[in-house]
Amino acid sequence: MMVRGLSQSDLARCAGVTRQAASLWFKSDDPDHVNVQSRHLEKLSRSLAVSMDELAQPLPALGDEADKGSLETTLLWDRLFPSLDDLAIAAARGEARALARLAQVYGLYAAERMAGRRAWKDFPRYKRHIHPVRRMELERLWDHESSLGPT
Repeated sequence: MMVRGLSQSDLARCAGVTRQAASLWFKSDDPDHVNVQSRHLEKLSRSLAVSMDELAQPLPALGDEADKGSLETTLLWDRLFPSLDDLAIAAARGEARALARLAQVYGLYAAERMAGRRAWKDFPRYKRHIHPVRRMELERLWDHESSLGPT
């Protein structure tokens, strides 16, 4: 919802429910269990072009506070992004600083698994946001992979 810039009202329209019904999904006492009828989940799936299975799964690492805390320490140490959600949204949108953070912390291969092929394709655009020593390592890898040609 956040990545696509949708509001709860937009989701309600996609699912064929009222705004109040969609609002209840976000006010659940148990964030791991939200009661969405299968027909509404199916409409959401079609409208958003996302599988029903993906919609039904919790977001990775956001359920376990220890994992979330570790990720926040690793990725948000300088408060460049206010939250993991904001970093994920920025990466999904291809924002340079978010892609740079993922590549700096995890490397280009892992950044590609998280943000898609743009982690490699856009490297020349965002590399200036990476710490110089790490940037040199990643540039060598990027140059090597680029010299191999498309796979």
